[in-house]
Amino acid sequence: MKIGTLTKTAATLLLMSVATLAMAAPGASADELLRDADAVLQQIDAAHEGALWDNAAPFVKTKIQKPLFVTQLQQARQSLGTIATRGWASVMRLQYTNNHDVPDGLYANVDYASHTADGQTVFELVSFRLESDSQWHLTGYNVRRTQQLNPAVQQSVPKP
Repeated sequence: MKIGTLTKTAATLLLMSVATLAMAAPGASADELLRDADAVLQQIDAAHEGALWDNAAPFVKTKIQKPLFVTQLQQARQSLGTIATRGWASVMRLQYTNNHDVPDGLYANVDYASHTADGQTVFELVSFRLESDSQWHLTGYNVRRTQQLNPAVQQSVPKP
């Protein structure tokens, strides 16, 4: 095999790989979820909960009024105190169908292990739904003191 042929073959394979990535299903990138979850946490840290409700998944807006959503996020975040560091611990996608609590669709949870200024480890869960605009929209933010998830948290729906 000539070097020129090998180079053409490698270039073709590279282009096919790039094309495959470009055609990946919306919401398939863990990096996209991590970026969106980081942005949500930054907004919560900066007390911009109202903007989060404005961009939340539509079904969330029908289940909970904006003032209550904002209050719940503020109370959850304030319960942690000052966050010194945080890092993502897991990214999980969930396909829901025929669930009476949430509309059918693709959901995702990004779980963070966070460390407070007073040395505690806490866990923050940011949950999303992939909407028809191919964007992840917030469905919930939950905090907990242990790594165990309870079933209500996994459903990622704020409780009214």
